[in-house]
Amino acid sequence: MLLRISVSALVLFSTWFGASTATPAELDLERRFTTTVRPFLDAYCVNCHGGEKPAAQFDLRAYSNLNTVVRDYRHWALALDRLTAMTMPPKPVKQPAPEARQAVIDWIDAMRKNEARKNAGDPGVVLARRLSNSEYNCTIRDLTGVDIRPTREFPVDPANPAGFDNSGESLAMSPALLNKYLQAARDVANHMVLKPDGIAFAPYPMLVETDRDKYCVNQIVDFYRRQDTDYSDYFQAAWRFKHRAALGKPKATLADVAAESNVSARYLDTIWNVAEGPKEEIGPIAKLQAMWRELPAPKGKQLEIARAGCDRMRYYVVQLRKKLEPRFPNLAVKGISATAQPFLMWKNREYATHRMSFDPAALDVEGETKAARRAAAPKPKTDAENDITDEDPIGTPAQRRNDSDLHVPAGQRALYEAVFARFSAVFPDAFYVSERGRNYLDPTKDKGRLLSAGFHNLMGYFRDDRPLYDLILDGSGRKELDELWNELDFIAAANSRTYVQFYLNESGEARGPSKVADTGIEDREITSEPMIERVKENYLAKARASSNEIAIRAIEDHFESVNTGIRRIERARIDAEPRHVEALLKFAARAYRRPLSQAENTDLTAFYNSLRKNGLDHEDAMRDSVVSVLMSPDFCYRIDMAQAGKVQPLSDYALASRLSYFLWSSMPDDQLLARAAAGELRKPEVLAAQARRMLKDDRALSLATEFGGNWLDFRRFEEINTIDRERFPGFTNELREAMFEEPIHFMVDVQRNDRSVLDFLFANRTFVNPVLAKHYGMPDSASKSNEWAVVDDARPYGRGGLLPMAVFLTQNAPGLRTSPVKRGYWVVRRMLGEQIPPPPAVVPELPRDEAKLDLPLREMLAKHRADASCAACHSRFDALGLAFEGYGPVGEMRTHDLAGHAVETKAAFPGGEEGAGLEGVRSYIRAHRQNDFVANLCRKMLAYALGRSLILSDEPTIETMQSKLAVSGYRFSALVESIVTSPQFLTKRGPDFVEKGE
Repeated sequence: MLLRISVSALVLFSTWFGASTATPAELDLERRFTTTVRPFLDAYCVNCHGGEKPAAQFDLRAYSNLNTVVRDYRHWALALDRLTAMTMPPKPVKQPAPEARQAVIDWIDAMRKNEARKNAGDPGVVLARRLSNSEYNCTIRDLTGVDIRPTREFPVDPANPAGFDNSGESLAMSPALLNKYLQAARDVANHMVLKPDGIAFAPYPMLVETDRDKYCVNQIVDFYRRQDTDYSDYFQAAWRFKHRAALGKPKATLADVAAESNVSARYLDTIWNVAEGPKEEIGPIAKLQAMWRELPAPKGKQLEIARAGCDRMRYYVVQLRKKLEPRFPNLAVKGISATAQPFLMWKNREYATHRMSFDPAALDVEGETKAARRAAAPKPKTDAENDITDEDPIGTPAQRRNDSDLHVPAGQRALYEAVFARFSAVFPDAFYVSERGRNYLDPTKDKGRLLSAGFHNLMGYFRDDRPLYDLILDGSGRKELDELWNELDFIAAANSRTYVQFYLNESGEARGPSKVADTGIEDREITSEPMIERVKENYLAKARASSNEIAIRAIEDHFESVNTGIRRIERARIDAEPRHVEALLKFAARAYRRPLSQAENTDLTAFYNSLRKNGLDHEDAMRDSVVSVLMSPDFCYRIDMAQAGKVQPLSDYALASRLSYFLWSSMPDDQLLARAAAGELRKPEVLAAQARRMLKDDRALSLATEFGGNWLDFRRFEEINTIDRERFPGFTNELREAMFEEPIHFMVDVQRNDRSVLDFLFANRTFVNPVLAKHYGMPDSASKSNEWAVVDDARPYGRGGLLPMAVFLTQNAPGLRTSPVKRGYWVVRRMLGEQIPPPPAVVPELPRDEAKLDLPLREMLAKHRADASCAACHSRFDALGLAFEGYGPVGEMRTHDLAGHAVETKAAFPGGEEGAGLEGVRSYIRAHRQNDFVANLCRKMLAYALGRSLILSDEPTIETMQSKLAVSGYRFSALVESIVTSPQFLTKRGPDFVEKGE
């Protein structure tokens, strides 16, 4: 037949392909369409796919030449699949001859290959889009350092045709959603914390005083708890250093052992010098040295052989220090309460400054009278009722005489005091005080008053950590701790708020005739320097009347400290404002994932200044400025526009974002941005190295959750509510959560350890926590505590890889029975990538409750497949689902169904091969469908990485991905590296180019 191509068609070809004439291959395809394809459509297809209401809204009359087919390649991909599966034309309508059907199949395949080859590497159009809910949450987490999750109330993101919710095809913005973005931005801004040197974000809103207190106090207490102050750990570390050669580390330094043992190198050096220093003859250090020498030497690498002895040494130190702790009675002045703030703060300082000293009166010197003992440890002059009484906290004289640790021979007090002073300087009675009640001598009361100054009914904090500071912390630790305490005043205004409460509640007794009316008085007036001075003088007048010099000094020191602290914070807050604005600009640059332009810097600063001019204070203006950053399209959208119709390389910063949102669903980190700033990121070796680094990062959990969860369709399993909890009482919320997490742990393991992607199908290991281990019938030892653990050989329990995981078996079951149809369909669609048409509108439903089935489900499905209209599709997946009948509705192993019928797991797979159970499915896939799985995984991950549905020009890249995977032994890194170094990943194209694809 003569070639028939109109002039108009040639013009279209010329425009489409960017050439003056069509290629020979295109001319041949046009000829074959006219002579073979079009007649086939007219004969077998247009009766249904034509007319006023074409089936599936697919009107085949519209396709008159090659160009029109290429423009609608996605519909023709479905047509290819249906023709290949022989489900179209549907029976019992007239069927084409096999050679006619094959000719059309070959033509569609040739058309696709021609287009793919000609446009290989085309990046396609990636539309500007908002961040998905998950991306927004992860980006806020990494931007602020806090997992706020502000999209909790957002609607669920829709998915694109590829099944992912990270593309411009699906992520549109509506007015209602825009309002939610605004509320989310405000929620995040409410977490903002203004620090002396910049801004940070708290785990909760920082709008009220109690939250500010909690934030600052918890930071300090968390710092304290991170420091190892356990004497036993230091004795143990010193022992390891002593025996380093026997323990296989002869060249280890004391600092090396400290780092390995996670203890302070400074304090370990001190302990080492005590243990191995000059031998003491008397006192507690001599006893410790004797206990040290009795510690056993290791035999082989017995690291814990000395632990019991080290614990005994710790016990000795702790118990002795309790007996030596100094006691400080209350100060009292007539007319002033003994618990007034100035006096309590004095008492706090006395304890805090004597942590590394001891009470000499605790020593029991032979023949020494009680008066002499008191004289050895003079106490400050106080009112009589506060002097030492016979109820001595360190015990009666008889008790002390029986305590060999405190016994001192006659005439040797000075010698023993020096020995105990050396001991106390190394072993304080406390390294820090993290909570204090109203009663110093009863620490069991008033628990939870963290960093409290010990005031009775008022808020107030006191720092008591000098031994930790002097003995344990290095320079950086001291600096951090000082900054945290400074932030308590700066952020929470602890000093001024405590003083205001003191003024309003406690100081009336000392305000006297100069007292001002409290009604309507503002805090800033109370904390003014003249007012503080006035109250101080009233207190001093009463102290001077009592001639109590210690009380006078205590009052002077207290008010001087209060006034100095308040004035310092006032100046610090004013001085910090420019630093906060500078921090805002840095925050914006991180939020936008690129440096700000000068114009953007100017605009953001001007916006802040306008808010101040309109009456907002500094903190509110900063908070609104943060909202403006988070509402900017540069933050909540991913935009990297290209010139219309032109392929261009991505900028380095855009490439950094594309890489980080692919692997982390979040913003680039500093290292990735530094590579972008240096212009190095486009180098293939740099890009591949960064990808490998990022896959080992904890943030790569998002790749398993978002990519894996959407690819395998378990992303929303935590919300599943189809299980009858009465029939399956073991299906608890904890088990549901564990089912959801199992594939995530498995996929992270494959990513992080660069395992073969075939492990998804064929691995014998899985991950369980105690709840899931019990569900799988595994022994308790499979997972201890609440931790997740790998089970290297899970085959005896019917587990290993993704296929038999309970999350998939449960999700693909209706609740009261299994569903071989759904389970098999999940395998062929999600794992093997088959495109199967939806079922007809009217399909007979199987009973919902397996317990009420008269026949086994297998036999009922056989009847269903007897229907010719159903058999074509069901024959492609039913057998794979039947092989999983050994797993019940919630993925439990079973031998009988709920009706008592024996379970049969044998099946005849497509192509006639037979197998049984999990191993039968695996063998079938390994022998016949492994390449389908690999191709499907490549397609899915490429679509996810690019944030768009695939197009025909991606086919060569997918072939390259498969080849590189095979060469690498199917290592996961090869899959990722072939994507991130592909032309599609590295370039962009404007949206007016006529799109061609799959």
